[in-house]
Amino acid sequence: MNLFFAYKLFWLNYAEFKGRSVRWEFWYPLLWHIAVMSILTGITKLGDIFDLLGFNPTVGIIVVAVGNILLVLYEIAIILPCITVIVRRLHDMNVTGWIVLVGLIPAFGQAMILLLMCSKSSPGPNKYDSI
Repeated sequence: MNLFFAYKLFWLNYAEFKGRSVRWEFWYPLLWHIAVMSILTGITKLGDIFDLLGFNPTVGIIVVAVGNILLVLYEIAIILPCITVIVRRLHDMNVTGWIVLVGLIPAFGQAMILLLMCSKSSPGPNKYDSI
């Protein structure tokens, strides 16, 4: 499966809690998120570079503000799709989607969810859907 299709599928199923998602449907969009977040974080750091290069401080402040706004908007936009893909991924392992609430536990819960996302799919049909 290619990265572009996985990211498109991630956004097309942004509110779909039913069904199943295989491992690549979680991991490929995660790679996209890392890339997008890195770019947006880099934009927020441009203000420091502009200061070092001697640009007008106002330019740096505007670039940082725009970068921060874009970063926050992107983070808000991916909350629901991330939750739904994790729930579908849990369904693929024949586990209830309510386990996603474990991710609310700082550090430990998030590490547990990340480890669960590495698990293999349950073979054949299960109670959540059939492949």
